[in-house]
Amino acid sequence: MRRYRNFLRLCCFLIITVLITGCMRKEQEELTLVTEAGFAPYEYYSNGEIVGVDIEIAQKIAKNLGKKLVIKDVAFDSIINEVKTKKSDIGAAGISYTEERAREVAFTDNYSVSKQVIIVNKNSYITSKENLVGKVAVQLGTTADSYLTKNTNVTLIREKKFLAAIQDLKDGKVNAVVMDELPAKKLITSDMKILSEPLVTDSYGMVVAKENTELLESCNKVIKQMKESGEIDKILLKHMGQSDEIEEKTSVFDRFYQSVIYDNRYQYILEGLKNTLIIAVGAVILGILLGTLLAFIRHYHDETGYLKVLNAISKAYIHIIRGTPSILQLMIIYYVIFKNVSISIVLVGILAFGINSAAYVAEIIRAGLNSVDKGQVEAGYALSLNYRQVMMKIVFPQAIRNILPALGNEFITLVKETSVGAYIGIVELTKASDIIASRTYDYFFPLILIAVIYFAITFSLSKLISIMEKRLNYVRN
Repeated sequence: MRRYRNFLRLCCFLIITVLITGCMRKEQEELTLVTEAGFAPYEYYSNGEIVGVDIEIAQKIAKNLGKKLVIKDVAFDSIINEVKTKKSDIGAAGISYTEERAREVAFTDNYSVSKQVIIVNKNSYITSKENLVGKVAVQLGTTADSYLTKNTNVTLIREKKFLAAIQDLKDGKVNAVVMDELPAKKLITSDMKILSEPLVTDSYGMVVAKENTELLESCNKVIKQMKESGEIDKILLKHMGQSDEIEEKTSVFDRFYQSVIYDNRYQYILEGLKNTLIIAVGAVILGILLGTLLAFIRHYHDETGYLKVLNAISKAYIHIIRGTPSILQLMIIYYVIFKNVSISIVLVGILAFGINSAAYVAEIIRAGLNSVDKGQVEAGYALSLNYRQVMMKIVFPQAIRNILPALGNEFITLVKETSVGAYIGIVELTKASDIIASRTYDYFFPLILIAVIYFAITFSLSKLISIMEKRLNYVRN
């Protein structure tokens, strides 16, 4: 038992250390830009880094402020909230001015004119915005989404990525796609066309927190200088020339090479695998520690009638956590609880998934404790053992053997649940596939490879659990 106690102490020490170091505020010399890096030529991945028009403008702003630029890649519809809650200093991803957005954040001066164009198949009956009907795909939270919601009767299909919208058109799931003209030119295939008449024309600006007037003035100053010198136009032309993925690849080898080998794209997968494993292991440790504590509180109350307040808190915790989606808990922890704290998003993932897992682990362990024959418990008390001794020497060892399959299943589920971490910018395995697909415009190999990796992890866990079961049964026999 001493080994178990030492292990638990070590786990607690590691968690506390990570919490202390992870919650430290960011250094003042950093300027954080939040974006969605799948919007070429404004922001996209190249040679393992996020580059683009917005990035170069932000670098100028950071240089003007004497700060180092740090870039965070999140879902587009999270950008406004990132800036509003001051998780990031500047937001940029082809963001158009709207009254709804302006109520939440402050906009810089415009630096680029944009056209929201209609993409259809070449044989489509849709020839202009006047006869735009049927199912239309847009990216969630974009200008096209807002405009079509208010001004037309089409059926909107809201996707998280422009590439997914284009894929819907390829597969015949929608009749048209509406998106920004520049990335549209890079995404369309030979059997698609862009209608000559745009749906709507707007302009792009960056966003900052309403209270940060000093940063807003600095951004406007740099943007004005770059516009007057023609530097923004030159940057735009430079990044529009990035066309190494436009050539269509037909052979399986070419597509695999383009998706995994070219431009060292396997590095995204390795980074995603590392973060997935770190989050999963950290969440498992936190889930076991917290879940075990909750289980013993509830079991002790059921046996003795004591700890009524703690038991009520434990029951409320379990009901709330099991009754709400893990992605909602992730967002609450990141955007509400740690609203004004610069915290590692990987640590947020560990906390969110660990807290979520603890509720399920608690009920699994409690069921295991209750599964042990009451006669053995009474025999322990008859031998003058106290509650702790009965639990540790008689009940808990047997409970672990009984609940091992259920615990294993919970850990396997936890590994797969880490995929929702991409919503707050964690580069885990599914995010890695999105990054690759945003450059190759081909989902097949990234998704298949990620699926194989997930299967390998979960299959290995299943085998490990089976080995542990056999050893426990051997000891029992």
